Amino acid sequence: MPSNVLLDVGETLVGFRPLAYERIREILKDWGYDRTPKEVFRALVKSMGKSNFPNEIGLNPVDLREVLYELGLPPRGEILKDLQGNYFPSEWYLYDDAVDFLERWKSEGIRIVLVTNATRRMVKVVEELGILKYVDAVVASYSVGVVKPHPKIFWYATRYSGFPVIHIGDIYELDYLGAKRAYVDGVLLDRFNFYDDIKVRKVRSLKEVEMIE
Repeated sequence: MPSNVLLDVGETLVGFRPLAYERIREILKDWGYDRTPKEVFRALVKSMGKSNFPNEIGLNPVDLREVLYELGLPPRGEILKDLQGNYFPSEWYLYDDAVDFLERWKSEGIRIVLVTNATRRMVKVVEELGILKYVDAVVASYSVGVVKPHPKIFWYATRYSGFPVIHIGDIYELDYLGAKRAYVDGVLLDRFNFYDDIKVRKVRSLKEVEMIE
């Protein structure tokens, strides 16, 4: 086990529904473009990974034209208009492995710092789900003015965690590459096997993390 861990929130500890890529997929399907969940997810996060500048919301700006380009689809105005909208989820829940992971690592004296691209709403979510009692700090993009994959957000987090440290998150373009740029070892949590072609340290659940250390 490492001494400290930086931990993503969305789709790592907390599941959200519906997800942005699910909504985008349904809209594209209505236009006659049937793409797999993996294809839409990978196109979306690839676009998000290119936009890491500070913003007042705390989330990566999404260029919908770029998403369509990654999917090999024409950036037609009517489709883009349909894709514009509010992608905030309406439901959230803890993953089954989240509490066991947090309790086990906390009991070992490991410092846990949440590192999340998030609005103020995320803080209310983690409070509601009872996560805060397990963590030593929360570094949220809206409060530090920078979003993953920018390495500075990981640097802020290591001020609370210290070294040695690993970062665990579900998006290769944001979590794994962002951590690497900050000289932090990363573990990619690939719950849905969307990154089957990416050869890095990878797990399918938080229960597997200890097995690779």
